[in-house]
Amino acid sequence: MTFLELVEQVKACFAPLDISPLEGEFGVTTNSERKVQQVGYATNLSRAVADRAIALGLDALITHHDAWDFLYESREAVYQALRSHQISHCFVHAPLDAAPFGTTVALAKLLSLRVVGEFAEYEGFMCGRICTPENTLSFDELAARLSAATGAGIRVWKNHDRAVGQVGITTGGGSMTDLVREASGLGCDTYITGESNLYMAQYAIERGVNLLIGTHTHTEFPGVESLCSKLQSTCPVEFVPLQEQDVETGTLILSG
Repeated sequence: MTFLELVEQVKACFAPLDISPLEGEFGVTTNSERKVQQVGYATNLSRAVADRAIALGLDALITHHDAWDFLYESREAVYQALRSHQISHCFVHAPLDAAPFGTTVALAKLLSLRVVGEFAEYEGFMCGRICTPENTLSFDELAARLSAATGAGIRVWKNHDRAVGQVGITTGGGSMTDLVREASGLGCDTYITGESNLYMAQYAIERGVNLLIGTHTHTEFPGVESLCSKLQSTCPVEFVPLQEQDVETGTLILSG
C-alpha cells in the first residue's frame, strides 16, 4: 500500500471524528511516495528514533509527537534524515490522547483500572480519564503496576495512607496544578501523568493527592501501540515497535 493509503486508514480509526484539518495535532511531515511494507512506531519523532528506523530499513514511521518547532534546528535535521532515506512519517497528537483506544485508556488498561469518566480538556479534546480499581488496591501496588507497564524510571509522592479510590490519568505532559485540582475535585485521590514540576508536587501534597510520574515518553507509548494494533487488522504491512531510551529520569547524582 502507499503511505497516503496508510494515512487514510489512520484517519479512519478516529471516525466519525474528522482529524484531517487539525493543525499541529495530526499531520504528514514527509512522504517518500514509495510503497510501504514496514512501519515503525514510537512516542517521539527524535533523531534517535529516526536513526533506528534508518538502521532497520523501515519505509515509514507513525509517532504520537511531531518534531515540535521548539526543538529548533533539531526539527529540520530529523526531517532531513527521513527525507534522505525516503522514510515517510505522520503523527497523531491530541486525537490519540482522547481516543477510546488511545494513550490514556491504553495505560489504564495496562494498570487494570476501569474508566468511569473524563476530564482534562485540551484543544477541544477530553484527554484525561477518571478510573477505579477493580479490587482493593494499595498505592504501592499501583506504583509497581506503573513501573511494569512503562518499563521506565517512575517517581512517586505518597500523600495519604488510604487505599487507592479513584485515579485521574493524563498521559504525557500533564504537569499542571489545574489538572490535579480538577481530578481531585472529581473525587480522585491519586493522579498519574508523565511529567511533574515543583508547583504540581507542592499542590498535590497540600491537597493530599498521591502522585505517580511515569515519564512523558513511556506513559504514551501504549497508546501508539494500540493505534498500530487497530491498523494491523486493515493494513497489509508489518508494524515495528521502536522502544525509546529513558532519557527523562536521567542519572541520580549524590551530594556529600
